[in-house]
Amino acid sequence: MIWQTRWLAPSTRLAPAIVLFLCACGHQQSEPGSPDLMSILPSQLAGWTLEDSTVTYDRETIFDYINGAGEVYRSYAFSEVVVARYSAAERSDVLVELFDMGTQDDAYGVFSYAREAEDEGIGGGYEHKGDVLCFWQNRYYACLALDDLNSGSDSSLVEMATELSEHLPAESERPHLVGMLPTERLLPHSARFFHLHQALNYHYYLARENLLNLGTETDVVFARYQPGAVILVMIRYDSERSASAALASFRAGYMPEAGDGRTQMTENGKFVASDQAGQHVIVVLDAESENSAVSLARAAVERVTSPIN
Repeated sequence: MIWQTRWLAPSTRLAPAIVLFLCACGHQQSEPGSPDLMSILPSQLAGWTLEDSTVTYDRETIFDYINGAGEVYRSYAFSEVVVARYSAAERSDVLVELFDMGTQDDAYGVFSYAREAEDEGIGGGYEHKGDVLCFWQNRYYACLALDDLNSGSDSSLVEMATELSEHLPAESERPHLVGMLPTERLLPHSARFFHLHQALNYHYYLARENLLNLGTETDVVFARYQPGAVILVMIRYDSERSASAALASFRAGYMPEAGDGRTQMTENGKFVASDQAGQHVIVVLDAESENSAVSLARAAVERVTSPIN
């Protein structure tokens, strides 16, 4: 399983990489016009030949392939994944996973879920770590890996991924909400895009209860800022009324001592701030001071309400 090698050391390649139990009771609707994944895979990739052992998994059978961590993909609008093997004489086989994530936003989302770095030049962005290369493009997420760690070349993955990219739709726009993040002091590659409360708790444990009323219809961007590891969470709801209800729920459950104020010191001596801008709720966590919490929250509100957005 290629996704396993992406985040783990080789000695733990057979253990789940992003084990997370998410509610799979629903998902955002996929964009229309999805071609058959098998028809996308070319018979040749940079000199490697597609073998006959290709297998496809959908939202139900994904657990036969990825077991518990299939919920990570199901928390997005994932519909299916095709798993293929490419071979070439005297070279390592290359395993290819091609996921249809349903929407461009969710393709970026699953790519961003645990990425540590990102380069341009393949799809909407890619990460190359040793024997594994993953990229997102349009509604698709792809991972390629050398099957034999002692054979082949890392540059082979770049060639193959570049060629595979040419078979996918070229348009690759990041989620609009990601573009609203304030850029000053934003830690590179820290932005994460998702929908569910359990995903937020994976990145930063907030509470057992779903205080922010997150669900399949909410868009969430999570990012880290300097100094320290300040967290900014920006959420878009389906209406201003839903956003107001979520903000009230969060303040009552997480910062009850704030009263009518927008900030509160937490048990770890850091500060939390919260605000609303139309359909958006902004939350700042682990700020070093009340001023810095308010400043980052205000910057996020300004970005959300900017005429450019």
